[in-house]
Parts: sequence; structure tokens; C-alpha cells
Amino acid sequence: MTRGGPRFGRSAGCREVLGLVTDYLDGALPAGRRRRLEAHLTGCADCLAYLEQFRVTIGILGCLRTGEVPQGLLGRLCGIFFGSGAPQVPEGRQ
Repeated sequence: MTRGGPRFGRSAGCREVLGLVTDYLDGALPAGRRRRLEAHLTGCADCLAYLEQFRVTIGILGCLRTGEVPQGLLGRLCGIFFGSGAPQVPEGRQ
């Protein structure tokens, strides 16, 4: 992976993360595969950021049952996706 946006396919490890992130978060990976994925994550900041995007997205989507997304979650998601380092909500979404 490289800075400037996700470029999955750069390495076999990055491609594996792309394909397994939801199973990983669901706890559905066999132990060996989970260890390989976690080892890759320790050395790939972009894949780690990708995993965090999924975690936050899942949290927000779980809130949609109530019809409202809590402001803190929306801000966190926007901060992660826009890479600002600080959560920010796009104009018109507050």
C-alpha cells in the first residue's frame, strides 16, 4: 500500500486484507489466516486504516436502525475517510 489512497493489489498481503476484512471483524477467520492478516496489519499502515474504516462504518450502519447517526460517529467516519486526522463533517451534513 502507498500513501495517497488505497492501492490494493500492491502485495499479496494487501489483497488478502481486502478480501478478508469483514470475516476478520466478524471473528470468522481460521486462526492461521487471522495471524497472517494481523502480521500484515502491523507493517501496513494503509491496510490498518482500511480496517479502521470498516470498523467505524459498521458502527455507524448499526445506528441506522434508529434513523439517526450520532454526530460523534459521523464525525469520526468523516475524519477517517477524508484523512484529516481530526474528525470533520462535510458541509451540509451537520
